[in-house]
This record gives sequence, C-alpha cells and structure tokens, in this order.
Amino acid sequence: MKQKKMSSADRKAQVLSAARGLFAKEGYAEVTLDDIAALVGVSRPRIIQLFGSKRNIYETIAEAAYSSHPMDRDLAEPMLKKDDFGVFKAFAAHILRHTVSREDREIFKILMYARLREDNFHRAHFHKKDTLMISRLAEYVEQRVQAGVFRSMDSRIIIYCYQAMISNLAIYKNVMKTMDFVTVDALSEECARIFLDGVMSESGPAESTP
Repeated sequence: MKQKKMSSADRKAQVLSAARGLFAKEGYAEVTLDDIAALVGVSRPRIIQLFGSKRNIYETIAEAAYSSHPMDRDLAEPMLKKDDFGVFKAFAAHILRHTVSREDREIFKILMYARLREDNFHRAHFHKKDTLMISRLAEYVEQRVQAGVFRSMDSRIIIYCYQAMISNLAIYKNVMKTMDFVTVDALSEECARIFLDGVMSESGPAESTP
C-alpha cells in the first residue's frame, strides 16, 4: 500500500522537532543540515526548500517558544498592583514551569549553549527582545527603590542575579531531577521570599506576602 505523502506543514513540524533535539544535545554550532535531514529521513535540499537555512530553523524554534510562553502575560497583573511578592513569584514560576516538558527542556538546553557561545541568536532574543523581561523588571525594581520600598541598589545587577538563580534551580529541578522534595509552586514562593528579604528597605514591608 502506497504511503500517504506528508504535507509541508507536517514535514516542517517534523524537521523542527528533530532539529530541536539535536541542538539541545549537540549545540547549534555542531549540528549540520545533513544531520537534521538524516534524522528526519529526507534530503538536504528538501530541508533547504522548507526553511532556507539552519539559522532559520533555529529562529523558528525560538519564536515558537517565546510566543507560546509570553512572560509579560504572567507578570502584568502583579506589576500593575505593585505586588512585589507576586511579581517575583510569577517570574520564578514561569521559568520553572516552562522547563518541565521535554520540548521546553530542549529549548532551555539550546539557550544554555547559546549563552556559553555568546552567539548572535542569544543577544538578539534576550537583549533586543527582552524575552525574560530583564529590562522591564530592572525598571520595576528601580521604581520600588525610588518609592522607598526597596533599599538602594543597582537594579540591573539584582535582576540578573535573580534570573541566574532561577535558571540554575530549573536545571536542578527539571533537568537533573534532584529537587523532587519541593513543588514548583513552593519553590517559586521560597525564591520570591529569599529575594525580597534581601532587597526590602527597613521601612518597607513586602506586599501581599503570605
């Protein structure tokens, strides 16, 4: 019986899935179009016909990940309410929740490779697009400093430190699986508490902290 021909959309999805797994395992620089084609079971020219280049495949994977998990949606309400605990719990929870599934872990691993290699992809998506809201959160912290709620500090440094802490915990929790003793919600709350304990001014109690 003749096998039904796969549609271009289905083939693209197959290519993206294969490429994502290879990028996560080997790193973007080490993977070739031939590697992707071999895993999918199609020719290299077919991959080029569908995507044009390896860079386009990489960008498509990233865009899909960011559009599926927009962090600004999670942080919008607590930031509007000036709910400090809610803001930093939501930030931690977003990263921790979106590194649980195999697909999300693959994206996370790809981004780790990108950071270590300091490639253009990482700079474009994390600095220009501010996908982790580093700039927006730094502005929020600065506003809270000016309001006297947070102690005087370099808001950019403290946000990078918080993001680095959460990303590292995501590795322990969801990649290495060494933190099964705590749930994502409980870990997110504890991270927010630890952070706020370090930044609150003596006269400014944390808001909405349970």
